[in-house]
Amino acid sequence: MRATFWEESFIEQCFNRIFQGMSFKGIGLELSRVKEIVEVERINYKLPLLMFLLKDDILLHVEIMTDRIQPDIISMLTYDMSIVLRYRMRIKNVILNFGSRQNGNFEKSFGSVYYNAQIVDISGLDGERVHEEISQKISSGFPIDEADKLNLVFLAFLQHSLPFNEVLSKVMSLIEKIKDEEERITYLTVISEIVLKATKQGVNVLKEWLIDSEVGVRIKDEGIKEGMRNSLLIILLHKFDSLPDNLYFAITNQQNENILMEWLRKALGINTIDELEKMVFSRNRIKE
Repeated sequence: MRATFWEESFIEQCFNRIFQGMSFKGIGLELSRVKEIVEVERINYKLPLLMFLLKDDILLHVEIMTDRIQPDIISMLTYDMSIVLRYRMRIKNVILNFGSRQNGNFEKSFGSVYYNAQIVDISGLDGERVHEEISQKISSGFPIDEADKLNLVFLAFLQHSLPFNEVLSKVMSLIEKIKDEEERITYLTVISEIVLKATKQGVNVLKEWLIDSEVGVRIKDEGIKEGMRNSLLIILLHKFDSLPDNLYFAITNQQNENILMEWLRKALGINTIDELEKMVFSRNRIKE
């Protein structure tokens, strides 16, 4: 059973390259291995951070929590309920906690609706030690294992003595040392997507990676319009939480790569819906 009803995009290919076949037993989750990353439904509000289809056809919805980032339970509930009601699929909800130590479940009651997400505590991992261990493996050409992959993807969120933006910059520089081009681009893409979905921090650090790096060039050169639209929506939905229907559909229906790239360049500087409307509906935009 395949839960995705859209052709696999460049970004989905990157996520699958890292997560396909992965087990989460190393962090205490007794679940089936990952079959693939999925986006079951494209809806006009904040998308889940990670949604995996497991080999037993259960959907695994993953969010993260730090001392500064709290999961948006209402968005999680809204998205999950739309999937349950439309597709009758089972969903396992997990919050990875990288902040102060916290175990148990995240529970919330909305009248007759009860929402429960399991908290997996990863606060004990020393980010600087993990960074050093993975850096040594990459420098020596030694293959990284399943646990290393998971640690590398979330390395910027682990406990560090430096501010988040500085840590993120160090992580991106570490990825640049990976010798295999496909693997390097894969990690740059996946980490960029996760950071942009999870937090408004790091946008300036990621700007050059999204636009001027191998990732941005690769997306444009391969004509992966879907990946460009997704990146744009991620940025905008983090700024505004939701978008008016006319803007949402104008973006998702745009087919011109040059226009999408221009919007992506400008989106980081957009601060109001009015500014966004001028950008999207301007008669002076790049000619199609």
